[in-house]
Amino acid sequence: MAPASAHRLTSALAPAGQARYNAQVTFADLEAHPALRAALDARGYDEPTPVQAAVLAPTLAGRDLLVSSRTGSGKTVAFGLVLARSLLGDAPALLPAAPRAPLGLVIAPTRELAVQVQRELAWLFAEAGARVGACVGGMDPRREARALAQGLHLVVGTPGRLRDHLDRQHLALGGLAALVLDEADEMLDMGFREELEAILAAAPVERRTILFSATLPKPILELARRYTRDAARVAATPPGEAHADITYRAHLVAAREREHAIVNVLRRLDPASALVFRAQRETVHHTAASLAERGFEAVAISGELTQPERTKALKALRDGRARVLVATDVAARGLDLPNVELVLHADLPRDALALQHRSGRTGRAGRKGLAVVLAAPQERFRLESMLREAGISAEWAPVPAADEIRARDEERLAAAVAALAGEATEEELAVARRLLDERAPLLVAAALVRRERARLPAPEELPETARAAREAPVAAAQRKERRARPAAGEDGAWFRISVGRDKNADPRWILPLLCRRGGVTRDAIGKIVVMPRETRFQVAREEAERFARAARSPDPKMPAVRVERVAGPPRELSRRGRRPPPATQPSHGRQNDATPQRHGRSRYQASALVNALSWSLRSFDSLRSRSNCSSVVWGSSFVAFGFPSRSHVSTASSRTASSARPRAAATFRSRSEMKSGRGTFVLSSVFASAMRCSVDRLVRLRRPCRAVPP
Repeated sequence: MAPASAHRLTSALAPAGQARYNAQVTFADLEAHPALRAALDARGYDEPTPVQAAVLAPTLAGRDLLVSSRTGSGKTVAFGLVLARSLLGDAPALLPAAPRAPLGLVIAPTRELAVQVQRELAWLFAEAGARVGACVGGMDPRREARALAQGLHLVVGTPGRLRDHLDRQHLALGGLAALVLDEADEMLDMGFREELEAILAAAPVERRTILFSATLPKPILELARRYTRDAARVAATPPGEAHADITYRAHLVAAREREHAIVNVLRRLDPASALVFRAQRETVHHTAASLAERGFEAVAISGELTQPERTKALKALRDGRARVLVATDVAARGLDLPNVELVLHADLPRDALALQHRSGRTGRAGRKGLAVVLAAPQERFRLESMLREAGISAEWAPVPAADEIRARDEERLAAAVAALAGEATEEELAVARRLLDERAPLLVAAALVRRERARLPAPEELPETARAAREAPVAAAQRKERRARPAAGEDGAWFRISVGRDKNADPRWILPLLCRRGGVTRDAIGKIVVMPRETRFQVAREEAERFARAARSPDPKMPAVRVERVAGPPRELSRRGRRPPPATQPSHGRQNDATPQRHGRSRYQASALVNALSWSLRSFDSLRSRSNCSSVVWGSSFVAFGFPSRSHVSTASSRTASSARPRAAATFRSRSEMKSGRGTFVLSSVFASAMRCSVDRLVRLRRPCRAVPP
């Protein structure tokens, strides 16, 4: 079932440690049941895959198993071989099944996977006389109940439908000999924990339990500890080899051009079959309709489709009538699609495990596959984190451009013509002669090229994506190599742009404008100085000439804006040099009078403080005659609106007030701090312009007072 070179397997036995097997074996060497060996021979399977050889290892006979293996590795036949040992033993065939009491139970996350497993086990156990049935949602439950009543040796089902048959007493698990959970991690992700626990609790304790999972997160390990007996962990696919047959590629795209990027990726790669993942049902159907309108053979599946509709869509893909399947994560789980060449993550998965599950639909059964991820610039770091967590190395590349796709079309057309040139019949040659006699050969060839191009979907132009790729954040692997921007006074050329503060110039929108205008990245732009009527900025010396040539062309969005080269930096910048860094301030402890502490406050807190000051000023005239109480009112007002403690409310010295100008210094002493006199609070400049007159009046009028005894 797999080439000899792939027969490397790792079996990790809990808790003893790990053992590695490197041998070429056959099903006879592994002592597989004769009835199943006959079925495998009839299908042409001579040698087991690594996961099949691992679960049949002699040291694992009769033990519960926790198997981690990627999709497409032959897991169905693997647990079929394990079930045969528990159900058949040394008997040549199975006895008639008891009504409603199967000997083996297989639980799968989705309808498609359950039906696929039922078909695989049916031919695998055919020589043993086993009756295999399926109990899945979307099918007639009464027909399933009749089949259970007639007796089934093996039942394959989804958690919800099996739980329903248990509750209705159509299914009894008292005689169960073995139970298999296929894709256990996906079942937990889909919210089937309650159903799984109910089914496992109804099964006898002495059963044999086998858990198959592509990954082994903590919930799976917890489930195994609760419902298995000293389970042996089998890593049939080591973590480093989980994606050995899959090549990963990542593209940065503008969010508004995501669907156009999907078109260009499909056109450039031209896969025989592709699976496109979208995050929501609405986008699934919109993308499928958009692709079909452009000429792609595309179908969609999502959770809202009925089972016949899903079956029809999947049959179209298997038959070749459709080449692109658009699906959500949940709808695509358990799909039997062995020949998928491309998995396109049009929307980012939710985490690294979902990325692995999605990508595992390609590169199966020894074939090579390609997984392409589309990410907006703001999603890049999140995607890099997922890739690191999954241990995946991806190649970052630009989205295929329209010119590149047309060039690739010409290559394919030339190759197709060369392949068909030697296969022409006499009738076809006669038609070709008549065409060439009536028209010029060049016109005939041009007409055929035009007809071939009309058959293909037109590639899309992606201007915003190209711009986003130029302005994208630097990748994590490239940050150490990123060149620092030239600061003022360093080697760099100065330019001016004809917008300033009078036109609301802001570096946040000027920087993208400069990058677009000069065809450079943001790394090439240094200091930006906004002036009243213009803005000066610095460009790296090695990029200055190219920037000057490109900036001469007017910008389509802002044609009136001019960019010119100047001799040097602004006069005031060269005179004062670089600004000193802001003084650091202690996070706790006593505050120095010479360096008053500043409290950064949000706009909401600032407004609240202004309201408190205004209220206090209005009430000051009525309270100043009672000076002992006025300090209490002021102290309470400050403390109530978010200041750490009363130590920030005390009397300000004249030296502090003069050094804080143009900030107004207003300080007040509470009753408890009259004796200590510690701490100062300096009103920020944000409120100074509005409160200076009132605060100065308050300080002048305030009389010294003594503390009021409690």
